[in-house]
Amino acid sequence: MFAIYDIQGRRFRDTLENLRKVREIQTSQNIQSRSNLSADQTLPVPAFGSGKTRGTAVSSKALQAYREMRELDRREPIYHAYQLMSCPVSTLPMEMDILAARRCFQQLGFEQMPVLSAQQRIVGMLSVQDLLHFIIIEGNLVRYLGGKRVADAMSKEVITADPVADIRRVAQVMQQYHLHGVPIVDEQDALVGIVSRSNILRAVINDPPLNIWS
Repeated sequence: MFAIYDIQGRRFRDTLENLRKVREIQTSQNIQSRSNLSADQTLPVPAFGSGKTRGTAVSSKALQAYREMRELDRREPIYHAYQLMSCPVSTLPMEMDILAARRCFQQLGFEQMPVLSAQQRIVGMLSVQDLLHFIIIEGNLVRYLGGKRVADAMSKEVITADPVADIRRVAQVMQQYHLHGVPIVDEQDALVGIVSRSNILRAVINDPPLNIWS
């Protein structure tokens, strides 16, 4: 399941297919999307042939070593968002001054953070790029607009996923809507984690087998 939150709270929670009906996919026309794949469908992977791979001969010893390596790797595949999300999550309050928010980004080294209301419910996302709209350049002086809060700069609509959401479909949402990360929110609307591009890349590098396509 995926959800959309804004300043009023949760206004949508349903499948990825229905999410696409309320939020247009933000992908260029020259990119061929695989969004028509069903929830349980996976892409076919060509099997190793008996002698050739991309025109290069593969020895029987190499194939046997590959098969043995696969037999040794019995770790459970990663399927769900909760298996690789980051938690706890660094967040920003709506009422924080944007200059203070900029300092938080610098100190923590993040590119974006979820924004929470006074009731600790997610209401938006703030990125470093969002803050650039509030910069004033006067000659050699660069400063932020005074009196502006995180609530003024944040993206006021945020797409989230359930903890048990298929990580393949979370990756699809990130790719199709140009997101750097997807907050993970439970059925009680509590923020429990976040899946970022770096989480997925780290899993691909360090934790095979990762059952994923994008």
